[in-house]
Amino acid sequence: MIIHELHGEKVLDSRGNWTVKAYINGTAGTAPSGASTGSHEARVMPADKSVSIINSKLQRLVGESFNQAEIDILLESIDGTERFEKIGGNTAIAVSFAHFNAIHKSNRIEKEIFPYPLGNIFGGGVHGGSSTFQEFLSIPVKAKTIYEALETNAQLHQRLREELKKKTKIVGINDEGALTADIDDLKALDIITGIAEDLGCRIGLDIAASEFFKDGKYIYRSSKKALAPKDQLDFIIEIAEKYKLIYIEDPFEENDFENTAELTKKIGDKCLISGDDLFVTNEKRLLKGIKTGTANSIIIKPNQAGTISMAHDTISLAKKHDYIPVISHRSAETCDSTISRLAVLWGAPIIKAGVIDMRISKLNELIHLWNIAEDPRMAKLGF
Repeated sequence: MIIHELHGEKVLDSRGNWTVKAYINGTAGTAPSGASTGSHEARVMPADKSVSIINSKLQRLVGESFNQAEIDILLESIDGTERFEKIGGNTAIAVSFAHFNAIHKSNRIEKEIFPYPLGNIFGGGVHGGSSTFQEFLSIPVKAKTIYEALETNAQLHQRLREELKKKTKIVGINDEGALTADIDDLKALDIITGIAEDLGCRIGLDIAASEFFKDGKYIYRSSKKALAPKDQLDFIIEIAEKYKLIYIEDPFEENDFENTAELTKKIGDKCLISGDDLFVTNEKRLLKGIKTGTANSIIIKPNQAGTISMAHDTISLAKKHDYIPVISHRSAETCDSTISRLAVLWGAPIIKAGVIDMRISKLNELIHLWNIAEDPRMAKLGF
């Protein structure tokens, strides 16, 4: 595709902060950002600087023709560092998204297999809320269509709101549209599990353990306990078995491959152990996980890598070694729905894209893709 026009502008994200939006031939791509971020992610430039880079340094792309791999490789080359230290991963992913969307706006993405929506129902951590665990997640495993799956997660969200109102006076919404309330982690699991079982859902957790790992211990603010890594391992195994968890993300701090591997060894046959801050959509870190038997699933966030092609290389490596890929949004989002098209195009069995608020743009895009597919069906998880 020939790039006839490229420009950037700053726009607001869901937190009211500035992010960067790139346009290629009139089609947009927007960079998200996260609050719970891995230290090995691609660097994020200030929005003003990112826009300036697009509107000056990257104008060399105009008039040239690229496929997706070519433009992404050129962005890496222009930057010249491993983590986009010079132009910013947010700059690169906005341009990469815009190019992908410009190509595919006239090309239908038709796939048989559709991802299950992994919905954030209740939360806390750095996303806002009283719980130490960052996300309490739902996978509607009995759903046969994308409509049933999205409706089930929405029903769980609504029923949980009503149940929480009976337990506590203050029920709120955090950065990701998840419910919050002044109850501890285990009480939240008790309530959510009961509703989920009735609706045919399985429950998961994004523990985001790096965010509460201090001085060698995991500090649980709601229960006032501090766990050493081995005690954390025992605790996670205990709750995984008690609540029949199907998914656990970042159960240890971001560099603890050893304990994550041990957890995988003990319960990985009946639960997805997923790396987010652990792997940061990075081939080298995933390869280390493969060699050490660490986790059996990986979060794929294209902006962690910096380009669509880099994220695709990571998801390809994951699939080759039977790691379940989970395409994911970020906590600071926009109405950009690129990840929905990527999830379907790449055949990811799970997409993490919220339940309510502006994240419905991604969910509604899944509905659109479902309706234009010839023979759509939900992915098989095997758990």
